Amino acid sequence: MTKEFLKQTKVERVVPNALVKTDAAAPPKLTSRSENAIHLRLSLAIALSFFNGCETANYVPLARPQMAADNSQRQDVDLIKLRQGRTLFVHRCIECHTLPPVWKYSREDWPEIVNDMSHRSSLKPAEREAVLAYILAVRANER
Repeated sequence: MTKEFLKQTKVERVVPNALVKTDAAAPPKLTSRSENAIHLRLSLAIALSFFNGCETANYVPLARPQMAADNSQRQDVDLIKLRQGRTLFVHRCIECHTLPPVWKYSREDWPEIVNDMSHRSSLKPAEREAVLAYILAVRANER
């Protein structure tokens, strides 16, 4: 065989599949700068929401029948009022700031705090009483 013949002839080499290396586990490469930017923004958004969620999430227990039973000396406190108080606490307070942990303030401090904040969140007197009843019931039952 001459060199000229080899240049003109396309030679295929047969290799068994077992010897061919493929990198199937490698992630596909991004093809453009815009895709890189999108993936970076998405990663940052996920990371921020994760860390933000961890920082602001507070334990807000559900109102249970036992809470109402433990407050039976106060006839105006029932399970419906405690559930309403929890709902208002979770949804109204979060509009302006993160939820304060119920343990952060003393039992004696909460009435003044709820009263002051109720004006900012436009709570009616009955709603204010429900939020306070819920907070005090949680403090009485959880510790």
